[in-house]
Amino acid sequence: MKLSTSLLALTLVASVPARAGTIGITYTFSGVGTVTGMSGGFLDLTGAATGSVDQWNPAVNAVWNPVTYDDMGQLNLSTGLSNGTFTMTFANGDILSGTVFENQTMVNTSTVMGPITQTLTFTAGTGEFAGVSGTSSGAGFVTPAGFTDSGSGTLTAPGLVAPEPASIALVFGGVLLIALRYRPQTQFSRNSR
Repeated sequence: MKLSTSLLALTLVASVPARAGTIGITYTFSGVGTVTGMSGGFLDLTGAATGSVDQWNPAVNAVWNPVTYDDMGQLNLSTGLSNGTFTMTFANGDILSGTVFENQTMVNTSTVMGPITQTLTFTAGTGEFAGVSGTSSGAGFVTPAGFTDSGSGTLTAPGLVAPEPASIALVFGGVLLIALRYRPQTQFSRNSR
């Protein structure tokens, strides 16, 4: 009985999702960009958007969303490339921030419309994102009325809970061991002559 109880306890403890995980994310935002200045062939830009960041756990997604996204950057008018910083503020108050690189070479400057590509590099965070690292890439579209973008990537941080496919196997393995231990035993008797 002691062995079975110990096995059950070990199985349940081992089946808890691990922290310090790497998770896949997807994101979608829509918002408005504003030109805040111009100097030496560069446009100073800010962006403000709302949207969602999702991962494997729907319960966490409900806590995270909606998410606000803000960025500041400089667009090089001769190359169409933009570098800057971003901050995502989650519904639970946690913050994720880093650098943003955008390729806006396909945006028509006369109509201010066109596709963009984007790379986010995660460098700082609060709450479960403290100590974060990772990247994501996406694409979007710019119009005079605003922008949309969406993408995917990975985050790694000590506070993130990563899915553990092996957890289910551990639980079933423990239950199987207990079942084998307590299975009904058939007794064989020897017939004597």
